[in-house]
Amino acid sequence: MPVRGSTFRMSASSSTALGLTLAAVMGMAVSAQDPWTVPPDESVLMNPEGATLAPMTDPLPTGSGMVVPHDGGYSVGDEGSPSESSMRFEQPPAMQNAVEDFNPDTAYGPVGCGSLGCGGQCEACCPGACPPAQPWCGVHDKQGICWVGRADALILWRSAPPDRPLVETGLGGVPVLNADGMDSPAAGGPRFSLFRFNRCNGTGIEATYLQAANWRSERPLSAQSQLYALAPPGIYGNGNTYNFDTGYANLGASVRSFELNRHWCKGEHLRFLAGFRWVEWQENFSLSDEFDATPVISDYYETDCINDLYGGQIGLDMWLLSLPWMRIDSVVKAGAYYNNAVQTSVYRSNVLGTTESQKVRAGESPLNCAFVGELGFTGVVPLCSWLDFRFGYFGLWLSGIAQPTQQLSGQVLTQPAGGTAPTVGSINADGGVLVQGASLGLEARW
Repeated sequence: MPVRGSTFRMSASSSTALGLTLAAVMGMAVSAQDPWTVPPDESVLMNPEGATLAPMTDPLPTGSGMVVPHDGGYSVGDEGSPSESSMRFEQPPAMQNAVEDFNPDTAYGPVGCGSLGCGGQCEACCPGACPPAQPWCGVHDKQGICWVGRADALILWRSAPPDRPLVETGLGGVPVLNADGMDSPAAGGPRFSLFRFNRCNGTGIEATYLQAANWRSERPLSAQSQLYALAPPGIYGNGNTYNFDTGYANLGASVRSFELNRHWCKGEHLRFLAGFRWVEWQENFSLSDEFDATPVISDYYETDCINDLYGGQIGLDMWLLSLPWMRIDSVVKAGAYYNNAVQTSVYRSNVLGTTESQKVRAGESPLNCAFVGELGFTGVVPLCSWLDFRFGYFGLWLSGIAQPTQQLSGQVLTQPAGGTAPTVGSINADGGVLVQGASLGLEARW
């Protein structure tokens, strides 16, 4: 018995010693590490949805074992335990700027057809949607311009009428005056244009009005020894039965035009146009003569023609050249026209002792199909962001029109000179004219 009790006490002592040894070893291992700190309630770990993300101000300890943001990137530490500072999240500078500068109105690019917020309504998205390279939408202007207004001064010359002998010498029949030699000095007039461009799809509407008046060609016939006579075939059926000493020929003309066109952009440097145009060409010719007798015998011949042209035209508006300080534009238009023309002729004479007058009026609607073509070259120099100076060439060609010198052979007005033939009136459209010259003006955009 004593031996057994001694043995038990020895075993118990050995077990106690072994337990103490193991506890000491485990305590040393635990003490070798930092104690774990429970994260605060507002941290990302404990409350990820309601956590406050503040920029990181104190540096994270090296070797913390956490993801560390720096210079817009991230790195992983090697050792250590997480601390409160390591739980904070810091946005990179680029991300912070993107958040601060975000604007939902402009974040999706420029507004235009099909863009977010446009809804396909082009008119509501007009400003800024036109390609800036198109000069008609404002190559020198500020963004968002849809209206263009132009005001030009035209200085134009007209070509002489077609060939038609008018006066010759009374002896030998030498030509003295022909209609094709009655050139006119320059005449002036304004031109106004208004454009409305849809900057979403590049289309536009143009309204243009121009006029030029008082072309005047005057040809005095001074007294000479051989006298004068009407050149064959005469005027209004009156031949060269009577000679005259002096005379005076006068030719005047004017033009007016209004057009309404639709424009379609066909690239950065080209627009196609089509529309309606009205052109009025009015021309007047008169010849007066006197024979020195007792009493003085005088004759007066006058024909006035009015052409009202209505029709459609097509054309191109082109951007030919661009320089740092100017650009050059060109326009070409052509169309067929309904000609509503009328001519009025008057003959007065006192050959029979008293002044007698005879008049005829002839018209036809439509008289024929007329043609109108236009060509222009314009240099554009910017004065400021919304105003340009314009200078260039303008040409207008009309054919198939009634001109007075072409009507002189189609009338029968002889009674004031003693004839008995009935009055006859007719009209033809064998004439044509070219009007050309310079243009100077301004272009404004708003």
